[in-house]
Amino acid sequence: MARPMLTTLVLRSLQAPREVARFLIALDLPMSARFTALGAVMALSAALGTAAELLFSFVTKVDLGPPTNPLPMALVQGALMLYAAGAMAFFGRQFGGTGRFADALILVVWIEFLLILGQVAQILVMVFFPLVSVLGTLALIGMLFWLLTQFTAALHGFDTLFKVAFGVIAVFFGSAMLFGMLLLSFGIVPVPTPL
Repeated sequence: MARPMLTTLVLRSLQAPREVARFLIALDLPMSARFTALGAVMALSAALGTAAELLFSFVTKVDLGPPTNPLPMALVQGALMLYAAGAMAFFGRQFGGTGRFADALILVVWIEFLLILGQVAQILVMVFFPLVSVLGTLALIGMLFWLLTQFTAALHGFDTLFKVAFGVIAVFFGSAMLFGMLLLSFGIVPVPTPL
């Protein structure tokens, strides 16, 4: 993809997200290309996470120990994106939507790419204004929900953003609770004990 087109798509994603979602869906990329894009953002996100950890330790002078291995981070990131795409397609169809998993996948990958760009900007801000980077985190969370709502509406042909936003938030928190219970049941996260 040419750089000017990529820049335009990034900017339009914030200005007219549903238009960009429809454009990405209309590309009708082969499944192999979608999974290649997934792998690319998995690797970028994991590398960026490790770099941010090292930079945070350097800027704050806090010893965080050895850096986190990026491979497990990448695998978890990939699993979460596949789940997000599946949830976006499945739950939307339960409410009369027409979106496909393949299209949900490319939309989730694009959202992750936009979040990576936001994280790069946040890291640059952290170097000079460490406290301001906290606001950047809140902005990225807001952008995530905004894009998920807009892209889900475009994927399924929904018109009422309020209902879509409610559905996105409900699925997000429901999924978080489910994963939390699974982690506890498998002993990955220990149950807190009273002092």
